[in-house]
Amino acid sequence: MNLPRELVEAVRRHQVVPFVGAGVSMGVKRGLFPSWTQLLEGLAERLEQEALPETVVAEVRQRIAGGDFLTAAEIGFKEMGAFRFNRFLRERLRVLRPADADLSVVRALWGLRPEVMLTTNYDDVLLWGRDGAESISNDQEDELNLMDAEASPEAPRLWYLHGTIHRLSTLILGGADYARLYGDGTQQDGRYSLYTNALVRLREWIRAKPFLYVGFSFSDPYVLKQIEHVLGITKGRHVPSFALMKKGSIERGALWPRYNIQLIEYEDHGAPLAACLNELSRAAFGQQVPAPAAIDPFSFLSAGSAPGDMYRSPSSPSRRPDAFALESFSSPAGPSPAPQAPPQAAPQAAPPIPLDPPHVPRPALEQEYARILRSQHRLVLLAPDEGGARSLARRVAEQYGERVTWLAPPNLPDCTEADYCRALAGDASVTSFDALVEHLRQRAVGLGREHLLVLRYEWGPLGHLDTLGKHLRRLMEEPSKVEFHLLVAGGERAAWLLHNVPKFSVYKDAPRREVPDLTVDEVRQLLDGVRLDGKRWASEVHEATGGHLGLLKEVLLGAGALDREAVTARLARSPSVRGALQDRLREDERNGYAGRRSCRFVLEEVLAGRPVDALEPLDHRIEHPEVRLYFAGLVRSDAEGKTVLRCRAVELAARDALARKDVRP
Repeated sequence: MNLPRELVEAVRRHQVVPFVGAGVSMGVKRGLFPSWTQLLEGLAERLEQEALPETVVAEVRQRIAGGDFLTAAEIGFKEMGAFRFNRFLRERLRVLRPADADLSVVRALWGLRPEVMLTTNYDDVLLWGRDGAESISNDQEDELNLMDAEASPEAPRLWYLHGTIHRLSTLILGGADYARLYGDGTQQDGRYSLYTNALVRLREWIRAKPFLYVGFSFSDPYVLKQIEHVLGITKGRHVPSFALMKKGSIERGALWPRYNIQLIEYEDHGAPLAACLNELSRAAFGQQVPAPAAIDPFSFLSAGSAPGDMYRSPSSPSRRPDAFALESFSSPAGPSPAPQAPPQAAPQAAPPIPLDPPHVPRPALEQEYARILRSQHRLVLLAPDEGGARSLARRVAEQYGERVTWLAPPNLPDCTEADYCRALAGDASVTSFDALVEHLRQRAVGLGREHLLVLRYEWGPLGHLDTLGKHLRRLMEEPSKVEFHLLVAGGERAAWLLHNVPKFSVYKDAPRREVPDLTVDEVRQLLDGVRLDGKRWASEVHEATGGHLGLLKEVLLGAGALDREAVTARLARSPSVRGALQDRLREDERNGYAGRRSCRFVLEEVLAGRPVDALEPLDHRIEHPEVRLYFAGLVRSDAEGKTVLRCRAVELAARDALARKDVRP
């Protein structure tokens, strides 16, 4: 099976979010769980048994026949009352794991080692395949806020987007429930304010993270509406997602053009789906995965070991990073099979691929940036996409210890001031900018005389952003026992701030620094860190990548020879380079950029050997195509200050992209 490289790399980096639908639960055992139609037909029968009016039963059946499942469920809830309705759901959906349950797909999903898995199901099936996974519902706002920081492959979270059968108040089942989660904000009951936080997070994740849809029929209009909402905001530029579906289930054209979701087809449900997921794990982690029937739930146990050993950190001496196997996991439900001897693992042909390339210290830069912050109190760090601005920001923030607050404005143009401030503060009680300022001040008091605010800006409502800039300036200028410093780190979006906000904003005229590309010596340190002979290959890898941190990580996380020609050939075909080029060419089309204002013109001129505008005098103004190409990582300044393509791989990919009339992938 051909698997998209971008998906494989996202799995390897633990960035993929599996989004699991009803098909996975229904596949563990025929008849164990009802389909939507079966569940609601059972509801209609229960209405009859409770001697409710025939007109009510007839309306529910009519709604079911017309496919209006949400209204049918809503009517059933109102007519039966909460007690009887909830008891009906418990009978149908709360079941123990049967001894003959086929959990091959569930285990293969956890074998992808995601930090967070998301499901619209209500049942426990996904928990049957992974001991220790923490379940989270939409009304658990604190847990949702901590999810990004605390979730890991060793301590994953299972986000029940539509609630769990164990907490009936969380279920999203009827039309009013869906409106409370996905609605337009007109409802004002207490629970909706919490569900708004979940919706903000869902939209942001769809924008920023690659989802892997499994067991999902794409028939839920509310979920599809959220995907369309994000597409509308980003104009299709958000991270693409992927859908694993049985061959013939849906046309490719129904997903990619409309939802930015790439279809991956498999032959049938059950074993072929599990095999597809296991193949994805092997491609990402280089593991030898036994066939589902041969898996032993206790094969990881040995003398002196414990079940938790399987999920120790990769740095744990008891297991190598490549030893995380896709084995079955014991579950408290159901009888335990007799232990068997573990299967012999096939020898690996190559050393394991590093999951997290080592950090290269850049102490001189880190000290310079910290000095600017302490003397001028503000700093904007600029770099191309994946160019190292944020990693350096984290290193600078480490010098402040716990005296740091990270601010990430939500990328939702229609969110209210209250939603915006709650997302920034991570506190449901912070519902205004005045309250946010007080929240930041109180958080800093007692931690020390200096406090660093780090802003990770990803567009978002301009009105709220301007207001945030005014209030942050007020916070920094008002007399206080605490001296606040502001560090803004990013790329094109951060550069936009410098030239497009009022003069009284905290961002205006802030000092700025451009993060330099890695040197040959720094590339050598990276290669040595993963035992790839930096002395031999650093110069060639540096030339092939132009010293761009994102391209270097792609080289380290991939496989193959490290000579200049081999690295160039791989990068020229890579999603990062080709995707960046396609994004810029599509941007020309969307915004009507033509002639000298277009990225296409600049690329054609550079490929023809003709000069274009130098980057330094353009002052990071993104209305210039050269600047937009720079922030995409496609061009750079050479030693003479001329704008040139970043590397030979970009040249090859650009020639190919410009030769195509259709720039869509």
